[in-house]
Amino acid sequence: MSIRSVGDRLRRPEYTGENRCLPCTVVNVCLVVVAAAVAAVPLGPPGGLAVLTVGLGAIYFRGYLVPGTPALTARYFPPWLLELFGKELELRETLVPVEDVAVRSTAEGGRLTDDFAAAWDARIERMREAGVSDDDVATLLGVESASSVSGDVAYVVDGGLRQWLSTSALLADAAAAAVLDARGGEAWAALAPDERVATLRDLRKFLGYCPGCGGALDEEETETVETCCTESERVLMATCVDCDVRLIEDLGER
Repeated sequence: MSIRSVGDRLRRPEYTGENRCLPCTVVNVCLVVVAAAVAAVPLGPPGGLAVLTVGLGAIYFRGYLVPGTPALTARYFPPWLLELFGKELELRETLVPVEDVAVRSTAEGGRLTDDFAAAWDARIERMREAGVSDDDVATLLGVESASSVSGDVAYVVDGGLRQWLSTSALLADAAAAAVLDARGGEAWAALAPDERVATLRDLRKFLGYCPGCGGALDEEETETVETCCTESERVLMATCVDCDVRLIEDLGER
């Protein structure tokens, strides 16, 4: 059996090549170097070199050496560290804090409560005519103030920049936040800005029409690529068929 065929049998394509995860690779290489240094003490340089060679070979062919690395990296690496390697983890919040107010469970997975849907529609109608104000965005985020900048969907908040996918997406979120601010109770009030944005983004998937013009939505599902540090999932994308404005894109939206 040739060396190439042995390599092909050992190779894990889901964790190598284009799917190789840099954080996992760096962690495992560091561990192999440490293990080789430790082995060199009782076994001498040849022993350390052998451990280093075997370990690096395993990482090259399999993507990682330590069992469970994909799960361990995703679970224990802080977001800021993963971002350094281009593995930005998006906030994934559920609707639990406002579920009783906004969403009820169904056989299909959930739908808006009648009261919330009616109040949301009415608020969208009013905001569509008046426009989303800086105060509306501040209410959305639960902060004292927000200042709009060029583009209608970008706002300066606490020295940082918040930006929405489109004016329709912002309109939907601001209207929903206004309703939740009135009836969401302590659960909604206690959410941090990032948690509010995530919750409103999830609520937007239940809207079913374009808040900007009232047009129908063209919906499609795509699947993200599974890597070591992220799980594959189906992501909804929705665009208005009348004004061609994107209401929902993916979990990377901010």
